[in-house]
Amino acid sequence: GRLPNGHYGVSTSLPGYGPIDSGKVYGNYRYHYDGDITVNLPSKPDIVPPVNPPVTPGTGTVTPLPETPENMSNTPENTTETTGHKTVWDGDRDRGGDRPEDKRVVTLPFFKVLEDKTTHRYGTYDVAKRTTEVKIAPSAQVLPEPNQPATQYRELDTELTTDKGTGEFTLKYNGSRFTILPDDDAAAHLIVVGDETKNRDLFEKALHVAFTKMGLEVANLDGVYIHFGKE
Repeated sequence: GRLPNGHYGVSTSLPGYGPIDSGKVYGNYRYHYDGDITVNLPSKPDIVPPVNPPVTPGTGTVTPLPETPENMSNTPENTTETTGHKTVWDGDRDRGGDRPEDKRVVTLPFFKVLEDKTTHRYGTYDVAKRTTEVKIAPSAQVLPEPNQPATQYRELDTELTTDKGTGEFTLKYNGSRFTILPDDDAAAHLIVVGDETKNRDLFEKALHVAFTKMGLEVANLDGVYIHFGKE
């Protein structure tokens, strides 16, 4: 399936369930796809592929889950996946109450960058993705700065608005890190005045754009960065 910016989604199928997504639970199974997918383009492609480092083809596995009433439904609640050093979960996870079915949460480190140097850690936050918004909240975890290699490149120019104003920004993703860069004076000002509250409002707006327009999911991210000063 074609995604924004010339990227493509990949799906597979499980007998009796049809197309499925990596990490989701179907009946008594959770499917995982490990690795990268290589697409061989024709000699004259109509798109320009990104330059990526060599990858090792992965393999798909089906892992049986314990047979409990909670995981026998095709629309499970409160499922958890671990990706690298971070945990992604659905539902409220020991906090009680109901949450929207589309909600996914990941815990990530946030940083600010001055003169191309990561000078300060804003902290570690739970990032909750919903259909209409993204919310971040302080987490008790302490996660290291990600050191995963860049495996892809995505970029989007967009306008972001907070209660402090509106500015033009460039959003970038390299397969691990998500970065916010100001493109005009208004955007640079928004970042400076938002520093007092660790730019949480701006992070929420930018991440919502990433999930709705750049084809990203919460599990794709290992760290979030915001640059002070225009490029």
